[in-house]
Amino acid sequence: MRPITVTATIPGTPATVYTPIVRFDDWAPGQISIQVNVSSGFTSTYTVQSTLDDPDDPINPVPVNDITWVVINDPYMVTASTSRQSNFLFSPKFVRVVLSPGAAGDTITATFLQASVTPL
Repeated sequence: MRPITVTATIPGTPATVYTPIVRFDDWAPGQISIQVNVSSGFTSTYTVQSTLDDPDDPINPVPVNDITWVVINDPYMVTASTSRQSNFLFSPKFVRVVLSPGAAGDTITATFLQASVTPL
């Protein structure tokens, strides 16, 4: 799978911001690399969250507004304030990064890379 990169920026009036959600491949191996980069002068914090809920599941769909987001099991990626790397040893359905209020303009860029089924 090619890397997927998402970004979130604190607006002029500080508020909690979420990156777009990232969907992983159900048929690929579970290992997923995560890297979150922060902007220069970053004063906010961020937390990586994942879910196994799926609004597109044909048998048991979960409405988007009812998805249960779970904090990543790596405490290094919870309320973090510096650029960091981690991983999932399993493949959640979706992941996002929550950017807590800080200074306007604070930005994070998160990259997710899932192992491929076959060589690229």
